[in-house]
Amino acid sequence: MALDDILKRAALMGIGILSLTEGKLKELVKELEDRGEMSEKEGKDLLKDLLSKADKEKKAIEDKIRKSIKDYLAKVDIASREEVIGLKKKVNNLEEKVKELTKAIEE
Repeated sequence: MALDDILKRAALMGIGILSLTEGKLKELVKELEDRGEMSEKEGKDLLKDLLSKADKEKKAIEDKIRKSIKDYLAKVDIASREEVIGLKKKVNNLEEKVKELTKAIEE
């Protein structure tokens, strides 16, 4: 099995690819090109494919983490950021109404 096939399989499975920086991936692809294991076009295609898969995997992991945190916060009954922002808006609206009512009573 060629090294580029191994890299593609590793990327597809998400094994270690997230820990590789774009620079390291470029170095790896360049090394494969220099050794004649792939053409420059194949290298560019492989790099593009690996970076795309790494980005998708990173986003999927971030989404899972966000969901886990949101689920945990719901279990421990802690308000989310969106809920706190909504409450702040309601408090501000109530403060304005109190000011208006106080002003109306004083007149």
